[in-house]
Amino acid sequence: MMSKELKNAVNSAICGVVAMIIAFWFWLSLAGNPFDDMALILWGKTTRGSIVDTWEDAESGDAGGTIWAHGATYKYRLRDGREFTQRTEGSGRLKAEFRSLTQPFPVDVEYLPGDPTVSRIKGAGSPNLFDWLWRKVGLGGLLLAAFLSPGYIVLRNALHEFKLYRRMSREPSD
Repeated sequence: MMSKELKNAVNSAICGVVAMIIAFWFWLSLAGNPFDDMALILWGKTTRGSIVDTWEDAESGDAGGTIWAHGATYKYRLRDGREFTQRTEGSGRLKAEFRSLTQPFPVDVEYLPGDPTVSRIKGAGSPNLFDWLWRKVGLGGLLLAAFLSPGYIVLRNALHEFKLYRRMSREPSD
């Protein structure tokens, strides 16, 4: 049977791992996959496409203001005839020209030749490697570290609990 100290250590370790997984998932949903962005900078090709649908959503903020989110659906066709439909999302207000979209709006779309489903509207994301390093690695890394730190602290405390349990289990009892 497991002692109380060992159960606490195991529970702390599980909580720390779960917290870190949730933090990583949350960061990835906010920042997007940094490797897709880098691949588009290095190997992306450009084709013509069009924005075919847009949406905008408003929510009440904690301080009483309005928090806006928006998105767009865009389509593009490759030279070999394959057609793709993708979505993009962002925060803030939608540009005025897209709020009442009545017909497709022409745009350039960047895509990866090896995986054309990895794409973005040209101008979205990092335009060059330096900007990618600053935004995704620098600022994104700081954000990821901030999100992961509570889980890391819980895991570190679990390790101390495991060490304490080992030490206590080796000591002869009176």
